[in-house]
Amino acid sequence: MKRQFLAIALTVLATACATAKESGIRDPERFRAIAETSTLTSTSAPEKVARCFEDRAVLLPMTTFNKDEASGTTTYRLRGYGYTFEEIDFVANQDGGSVITTFLAPGVNAKWRSDFEVGRLAVLRSCAA
Repeated sequence: MKRQFLAIALTVLATACATAKESGIRDPERFRAIAETSTLTSTSAPEKVARCFEDRAVLLPMTTFNKDEASGTTTYRLRGYGYTFEEIDFVANQDGGSVITTFLAPGVNAKWRSDFEVGRLAVLRSCAA
């Protein structure tokens, strides 16, 4: 009986772990493929929106802002200990404004999600307005 219970418990645990959403993703390409995404548009240039966001958002340690000079894209990234948790791309569109795409790891807990929505996403929306 104990062996059956142990086998069932291990099976349930293994299934739960296999189906659990990850809170941080090691592979940057995989992160982009499975992240929760949303898109905003702005009449402001991407550099202006990114600068506003950097100045006003609640940013965590290990945050970086990288600008790809060739494409003109600025990327905010929160990556620590080999895991990516959040990214935001600020990209120019044809009319001089910008398209902003957010990426959030699918398994972040409720506290992280709330902190992201209040401290970064709400600020981003304000900066894009």
